[in-house]
Amino acid sequence: MQKTTRKWVYRFGRRCDKLKHRYKRWRGYSPVIVQPYMTYGTPDELWIAGRLLEAKGVEGKLEDSPWKKMLHMIRRYQSEEIPFTDINLILGTEVRSVKTDAHGYFQYCWRTPTSQHIHQPWTKLILQPTDPKLPKAEKHSVAEVSIPGHHTEFGVVSDVDDTIMHTGASNLFRHTQTVLLNNAHTRELMPGTSEFYNALHKGTSGKANNPFFYVSSSPWNIYDLIADFIHIHQLPKGPVLLKDFGLREDRWFKSGHESYKTDRIETILNTYPDLKLVLIGDSGQKDVYAYLKVAKDFPDRILAVYIRDLKPDARSEKMMSAVAEFDHYKVPFAFIQDAGDAVEHALSLNLVTDEAADKVKHDAESADTDY
Repeated sequence: MQKTTRKWVYRFGRRCDKLKHRYKRWRGYSPVIVQPYMTYGTPDELWIAGRLLEAKGVEGKLEDSPWKKMLHMIRRYQSEEIPFTDINLILGTEVRSVKTDAHGYFQYCWRTPTSQHIHQPWTKLILQPTDPKLPKAEKHSVAEVSIPGHHTEFGVVSDVDDTIMHTGASNLFRHTQTVLLNNAHTRELMPGTSEFYNALHKGTSGKANNPFFYVSSSPWNIYDLIADFIHIHQLPKGPVLLKDFGLREDRWFKSGHESYKTDRIETILNTYPDLKLVLIGDSGQKDVYAYLKVAKDFPDRILAVYIRDLKPDARSEKMMSAVAEFDHYKVPFAFIQDAGDAVEHALSLNLVTDEAADKVKHDAESADTDY
């Protein structure tokens, strides 16, 4: 009964989307942008994704008032998507096409691209809507695909909330306040994060250019905010992989946090069979269990797991039991309080250089708050 209800609700919503699209085409859309998502791939296969939607003017500034920040956030969640529209994907002289779905999203797996158009560590493509009746804005039309280079030593998968930025995800009131009243400029970076992540990015050689992947349970609506935050705070550039909260025929509004992260990480591991990973998260949103599942499935591919301990005195027996299992699979695990803890452990595993570790520890010691 539940499956039947979900199916008909989904189909009804899809029909409404089509009627709304026809009406808006008749009345006229506001300026439309193609919002590309940073993705990843290999020289033989590129994954391209993004969304076609009306421009909302939500670019944040440092001096924005709290009310303006809240207005921008509301606009993100009230996005007007352009469904069922063809997008041209242009790579050098090659052109392929993909159609947006009912929610304006598009995904395309570009197999066997011409080698001369592939560049490491980033390959760029041009995205263009083909419908001449849509008013287009030129910005946000270049997609970037991460392709690990020959000097890569390992990859890093990082959570976002309370791992690289303060959000108070485990406290509903604080989290709501942070989400609504802050933008990419005013959200707070965890002290030492930039230095530690860049140390991992450079690796043991100091020039590895190791790839980063940011995996979060936040919705795609705030992709631009997270990507801007990463850029503003000079964190290593990397794909930002978020969740679709929309209704689907096979589920209601979203998949579970743990299964979602596990699936994302294991897809990365399957994409790069020779790539080992460092996993970084926090103790507030089941990262321990998601990462343990990955360690069980790929014990020889996980170099280290770092969990920022939000409440050291409140670790549950279930969590500590899960932590003990990492040792069984011979996966190094560490609870960390700040970047100094993390880089000390990473240095012991030969993941960073002595010089980079000294810089991170110096910055961590001078910070007023914990990592």
